[in-house]
Amino acid sequence: MRNIVRTIVATATLGAVVLPAFAQQTARIGEAIHVVNEVRAEYERDRRDLQRGDEVHQNELIEVGAESIGELVLADQTKLALGPGSRLLLDKFVYNGERANGDIVLDLFRGTFRFITGVASRNSYRIRTPGVAITVRGTVFDVFIADDRAIWLLLMEGAIRACNDRGDCRNLDRPGQILRISPRGDLERPATWAAIPQRARSVPFDTAFPFVVAAPVIDPTPALSRDVIITGRLPKPPAQPPSKTPPRQRDTGTSKPPRTREASTPPPGPSPGLGVAIGIGVGIGIGSAIGGGGNRGPNRPPSPPPRQGPTRKY
Repeated sequence: MRNIVRTIVATATLGAVVLPAFAQQTARIGEAIHVVNEVRAEYERDRRDLQRGDEVHQNELIEVGAESIGELVLADQTKLALGPGSRLLLDKFVYNGERANGDIVLDLFRGTFRFITGVASRNSYRIRTPGVAITVRGTVFDVFIADDRAIWLLLMEGAIRACNDRGDCRNLDRPGQILRISPRGDLERPATWAAIPQRARSVPFDTAFPFVVAAPVIDPTPALSRDVIITGRLPKPPAQPPSKTPPRQRDTGTSKPPRTREASTPPPGPSPGLGVAIGIGVGIGIGSAIGGGGNRGPNRPPSPPPRQGPTRKY
């Protein structure tokens, strides 16, 4: 009897130790919505083939075979497309509701990807590659990771920021431009495909960005076409709003329009004011000269005689 009790206690203790790791691995964080050919999910030594509608879990490694495609949707509506030969780790997923802060960490190891942010706050996302870490802002972008660890980022919408291990960072905020990162982590200046020197194009465009050539299920109507991206004929960025705008007056509906007075048009001919000024000036001048005063009107009283001072005797 004691041996039976000990066995039960030991089994329960083992279960208590193993259960948290198992529960963490089996936490559902999304599902596969499109699978072509061979797509596998692996955790430790457990491997399974994914089919459309299958769940995906935290800490699972997703591997896509040659000539295969896998597309996932996570619980926060983040969407991922994985191209041929891709490997991705669903490292961490903490999300507690729409627009809430979370912690969503994805590790991209190799291959081609399209990433579309979900409804979690933009600070929730951390996308790590062998050379750089990527933060996002309302974003749709593609990633190509070559076998030599060179990385190409193509922005479709929004903006991203890439920082290497040395703390060097570059912003990519013009849709249609490409940011290249060397195997050593050096960040090149963003440029269009047409502006990249031919010798620097280590792979064909269609190999690096297959989801531009054929739109994935998660993004059936992409913002930019292959022709626009390759030729560099990108749409103009939106005009920046003015820094300051005058305050808008509130219309209460009770104010009346101001009354305006129309200016009268004087009749043609000499100006009346000018004629008066001339007449007065002439009259005063003549009166001073002859000692009698100027022209008087019929109702104007006569001018008083000039005052004479006392006569001085010599």
